[in-house]
Amino acid sequence: MSFATFADLCAALDRRVDLEREPQSGGYTLDRMRALVDELGHPERALRAVHVAGSKGKGSTCAAVASALHASGWRVGLLTSPHLVSARERIRLGPRPAPDRLWLEAAERVFACAAAADATWFELTTAIAFELFRAAEVDLAVVEVGLGGRLDATNVVSPTACVITRISLEHTAILGPDLATIAREKAGILEPG
Repeated sequence: MSFATFADLCAALDRRVDLEREPQSGGYTLDRMRALVDELGHPERALRAVHVAGSKGKGSTCAAVASALHASGWRVGLLTSPHLVSARERIRLGPRPAPDRLWLEAAERVFACAAAADATWFELTTAIAFELFRAAEVDLAVVEVGLGGRLDATNVVSPTACVITRISLEHTAILGPDLATIAREKAGILEPG
């Protein structure tokens, strides 16, 4: 699939299931995302990443980490969600939104995958970010979890470091009825070692 403009890409994304707009108590799995990054040649494996989960302060934490690393001379990619005005806000290179050209090039590679056919809005956008970061040769990607952690599409990344911000009772129909259960879901981003 080819995209002439960023608006064309957004229209294609908007035809997909969007669990941010219409959360469901089921359907969360890493199977689609794993198939997608596998078909892309695992762009997430080319990244050193800081993976951030939690209930409150994820976006602020991601922005602070990315800003500090950028100020130290690192080439930094930043993936956050949700966006306020435009999907462009979600993927940044350094302090600026990634250029449309890089979005479109990465999106064309992602949408060309057979696995993209069943992927959700968030899974596609996450794969686009990983592909864009690989192409831009970032030194480090700061990746904000969308929902939970264990089954979030971002959890295909193998992080250099993980951060878990404050946890509270949120999304209980999806993540569980109490803080301990929600904490286990958030801790799903942690890897041994």
